[in-house]
Amino acid sequence: MRPVLDYSIEEVSPDPSASQWQPKYPNPPDLAFNYYNLLDVARENGNGIAKAPSGTAPTVAIVGGGVAGLTAARELLRCGYTPKIFEATNRVGGRHYTVHNSGDSITDMEMGAMRFPFFGAPGSKNCVLDYYLTSEANCATEAFPNPGAAPGGTGIYVNRGFGPKDEFSSPTLISWPKSERAPNPPQDPNLKVVYTKVTNFVGFFSGIVGKLYVDADNWPSTWQKISNNYEQLTVSDLVYTPATSTYNDDGWFGGFGMDDQEAQLFALIGSGDGSWGAFYEVSAMWFIRCVMFGFNSNLQSVVGILDKSGLPYYGETVHDSNGTQYPGPLYRGIQTLSEWLLYQKAPGAGQSLYDAAIDSSEGTALFVKTVVRKITKQGNKIQIDYDLDGEVKTITVDYAILTPTLWSSQVGIELSGFDNKNDFPDEVISARNSQHNITSCKVFYRLKENFWENPDVKIPQILVTDDFAQDGYGVSWNGTTGVYLVSYTWEDDAVKILPEDDKDLADLMVTKLDEITGSTVGQKLSAYLDMDSGPTIIHWSKQPSYRGCAKLYRQRNWALNYALISYNQTLSKNSGVYLAGENYGVEGGWTEPALRLAIDAVINLVRNDGGTFNNGFSPSDNYPSYDTEFVPENVYPSPNFRSES
Repeated sequence: MRPVLDYSIEEVSPDPSASQWQPKYPNPPDLAFNYYNLLDVARENGNGIAKAPSGTAPTVAIVGGGVAGLTAARELLRCGYTPKIFEATNRVGGRHYTVHNSGDSITDMEMGAMRFPFFGAPGSKNCVLDYYLTSEANCATEAFPNPGAAPGGTGIYVNRGFGPKDEFSSPTLISWPKSERAPNPPQDPNLKVVYTKVTNFVGFFSGIVGKLYVDADNWPSTWQKISNNYEQLTVSDLVYTPATSTYNDDGWFGGFGMDDQEAQLFALIGSGDGSWGAFYEVSAMWFIRCVMFGFNSNLQSVVGILDKSGLPYYGETVHDSNGTQYPGPLYRGIQTLSEWLLYQKAPGAGQSLYDAAIDSSEGTALFVKTVVRKITKQGNKIQIDYDLDGEVKTITVDYAILTPTLWSSQVGIELSGFDNKNDFPDEVISARNSQHNITSCKVFYRLKENFWENPDVKIPQILVTDDFAQDGYGVSWNGTTGVYLVSYTWEDDAVKILPEDDKDLADLMVTKLDEITGSTVGQKLSAYLDMDSGPTIIHWSKQPSYRGCAKLYRQRNWALNYALISYNQTLSKNSGVYLAGENYGVEGGWTEPALRLAIDAVINLVRNDGGTFNNGFSPSDNYPSYDTEFVPENVYPSPNFRSES
C-alpha cells in the first residue's frame, strides 16, 4: 500500500520501465527530474557528477555561503573546478541558522528554516535534502510537531476564545488532537467543515495529478493546463472558488468552495503547517506548487548527527582563508546540512571543501565577513569587487554563481559591463527588482521542562491563535528539554511588531500567551519558560544580507518567475553568471529548491564550459528544459473559474 502523507497526498512511483531520471510524486512540478539519483549514482561510483575540461580547473566565485552556495561549491570541487566562496556574515548556512543551547541536554533554536519535507519519509530517496542528510550524513530527524500532529496536542484560540460563532460562554481552547493517520480534524464543527473542504481539494487534486505527474511524456502539457487555470488566481481566490468533483482533462480542479467565515478560519488553521492568513494575497500557484507537490507533507525537524566521533572540526574554532575565525561545527539542528557540505569530504573528492579552502596551494577559498559589492564582465572573465574589513579588493574568475536574496542583490551588488539584451535583459532585472520577499519574526525561549509530557499540565504543545502572537510551538528532539517558539509570524503579522524593541516584544508575546492559557485552562505558559535565560529573537527583514525571509510572488508573475528559474539554461552561457538559491525558484521559503537550483547551476556551468558528465548522465538527453515559450493565458477569471461560479 502506498504511504499516505498529510492531507491525503499519496505517493506515486513511476512505471518500472520509466527512466531512472524520472522522480516519484510528490515532487516539484516545473522541472521533473530525479536529482537524488544523479547524486547517489555518483556516490556509488566514487566520483562527481561531471568533470571539468581536461587540464583545466576554472575558478568560480560563489556569492553567499548559505546551503545553495555551499552545495554548488562542493559539487563543483568534486568536478575539478576551483570555487571561491564569499560570505557577508560571520557564519555559514544562511537561513539555516541554528542557535545552539549549551550542552546537549536542551533542544536548539531554529531561527530560520525549521521543518523540512523529504517528499515522503526520510530515506524515501526522492529529494536532494534526503540525499545529503540521510544517505551521506546519516542525520537523525524527528516529525515536526505541526498543528494537529503534535504529540502534546494542539489548542486553537479564536475570537478571544469564544469560538468561531461565539459558541462558548467563556474562553476555550478548541482541541486538535494528534492522530496517527490523516485526516484528523479539529474538534469543532465549524473547523471540521473547513478542514474537510481543504482535505477534499487536496485529495481530489493529488489523486489525479499524482498519476499524471509520473507520465513524463504527458506531464508538461498537463502542467500547462493547470497553470492556465490557476496563474491568474490568488490564494484567496482559490479559497473562495467553488469546489468540483469532476475532472475533464483540462487542468481544472476547482477550489475550496468556502464562504467568508470559513475563509477566515482557514487563514487561522492553514493546511497543517500553521496559519495561512499572511499568504492570502500571494499567487495560488505558490500554494499549488508547495502544498500539492510535497512541500507541506510529512515535515521533519533535523536533530543532527548523533554519533559525532570522528566528525571533522567538531566543536573547534575554525578560520577562513584569510585567517578570520568563526564558530566551528556542532552538527546539531539544520546547520548540520551546511556543516556537512563544508567540512565533510565528498565521495570521490580528495579533500573537503573546507580543507581545500584553507590549503593555500589549492586555490579554493572561503571568505567570511566579506561583502561582494560589484560584479563586472570583462570579456570572457568575471571581476569580483569585495569589501574585506573596509578595504575594497578585486579578484578575477571564470564564472560566478549568485545566491543572495533578490533584495540583497538589488541593494548591495552592482552589475557592470553586462549586455542588456544577452546577459541581463529587462525581464531578469525586473524580476530581481520587483519580486516579493516576505519577512518573518521568531521569538524563542528555552523550556524548564517539556510541559506537554506532564499529565498535570493542561497547556497543549501547540497553540494556534488569531491574536498578534500567532502560533506557538513547543519543540523537542532526541529526548532533550525543549524550547518554545512563543511567536512565529509572517508578512503583515511580522511587520506589525517591528516597532517593538526585543525586550518589549518578548514581554508582549509572553503576556499574551499567559492571558490565553490562563483564561482557558487556568495555567500560565510562562511557568514553564526559562525566563532567566531570556528570549532569542530574529527579524529577518532587519538582516542586511537578507532583507527578508522567503521569496513569494503574486498572481500573473509567471514570466518574471521563469526569467529567473530558467536563467541558467538560457542566458548563463553568454553572461558567465549563474543563479542559485531559494529566491530564484518558485517554491519560496523551502530548502529543496535552493539545493536543486544549485545543482542546476552546476549542470549548466559544466555543460557550457565543455566538461563531460559521468555515470551515464547526459544533460542533452536526460535533463529537462524549462519551457520558456509557454506563458499561461492572462485571462481573469478563467473560463473554468467563471463557469463554476
